[in-house]
Amino acid sequence: MKRFALPLSGILLMVLMLGCGTEGSNSNSNSNSNDKKNVNPAPNPGGEVTKAFFGDKANNQVVVVDVENMKLVTQVPTGHLITYTADKVTGRPKVYVVNRGSNAMDVQDVNSYQIIKTIPLDHFPRSAEQMNTTLQLNETSGMDKAMASIIDYNTDEVVAVVGTNQKVDKNNNPNFGGSHATGHPFWLDANHFALLDRYKRKVITYYVQKDVNGEWAVAKLNEIATTSSIHQIVPRKGDYFGDPNLFYGTAEGAPGIYPSIIEFRLIPGQGLVKSRELQLKKDGVDLNSMWLHHGDFHPSQSLLYVGSGDGTLFIINYATMTIEKTIQAGKGAGHTVMIPQKNLAIVINHKDVFVTVVNLATNSKIADVKVSDHNEWVGSKTIQAHPKYHFSANGKYFYAFLTEEGRMYKMDLDTLTVAGSVETGGKPAQGSFVKY
Repeated sequence: MKRFALPLSGILLMVLMLGCGTEGSNSNSNSNSNDKKNVNPAPNPGGEVTKAFFGDKANNQVVVVDVENMKLVTQVPTGHLITYTADKVTGRPKVYVVNRGSNAMDVQDVNSYQIIKTIPLDHFPRSAEQMNTTLQLNETSGMDKAMASIIDYNTDEVVAVVGTNQKVDKNNNPNFGGSHATGHPFWLDANHFALLDRYKRKVITYYVQKDVNGEWAVAKLNEIATTSSIHQIVPRKGDYFGDPNLFYGTAEGAPGIYPSIIEFRLIPGQGLVKSRELQLKKDGVDLNSMWLHHGDFHPSQSLLYVGSGDGTLFIINYATMTIEKTIQAGKGAGHTVMIPQKNLAIVINHKDVFVTVVNLATNSKIADVKVSDHNEWVGSKTIQAHPKYHFSANGKYFYAFLTEEGRMYKMDLDTLTVAGSVETGGKPAQGSFVKY
């Protein structure tokens, strides 16, 4: 049963009814046939079996690739618009297929490759990658409305909806990130989650728990304004923070406003509050070219890697909230992939033809490795795809997609060269790698 969030005035009563809760880490059936559904790759000599599921936004389908053998397995149409990503559902043999141009999210079986269900939504879905493994809930944020749907990922049913049920004005967008109404969804712990309202530049905290009747109930705790819209709250890796209630968000910047890193503190039962903010400045760089995208935490040091649209990689000490150094990467530097097995980081330059490789021990640049020959697209097209990315268990190979070319490539991390590729067609935008 769908439930909109309770008003702020109702939270005290709700907390009294529900108690503190348990903190932790983070329907019609449709079937699509395809001609290649019986392809099941054998493991490679190392025993790994991995398949990539990526949304093809040009052809509105999911492309499936046998990663170790570098072969296209199948292409599965969704029947919806702007099929953008396929997000792995933790511990379940399925992915959630996000259709950014339809009020629908598809459920795809990762063994049969079939679309087994479509989840109707009150908004176009933006992202669905955040799974609450304690309560077994998913948060899917909105593309056209500042909303989020909470989904029971055992039943694939919407159990709550929060936010503003009104389409945003795409012609009056004060942010760098295009028409996206929200940022990425985020579970702060088992009972608290955030909605990043990009148009109104605010972060809203909610509390979720079952009520005395066993029904899911959601209460709005608070909302706080930010200097510019928050693209994401950076997912954690490990316990080296020392304070489980501290979080860091990437504020994109806006015309005349520098991008920044904002530190938030969660006060359980009350919501997020802003504690510190670090503006990201670099001499000689026009601030109106510096929009932020994603950040990633260093696997062993108190550092945060954040790329900027102009091509700057900022290395930030989040303990002191200072910029330790900058590295010149490529246009649209957006995601960083940490590969601790090789002590390497790979910076994905979305609007450029190369990735930037960094030594994690010294936090210094090693090389720019060319992955595309389409220099004419630099700065104008999304050449390199969004997450997820994949590296082999031994750390030897790195795998990623090239959106405009319709291709997945394999990079040898010993030689820092492209070791092979497979054509997928279309424009694979974003997805996940599923291990078997």
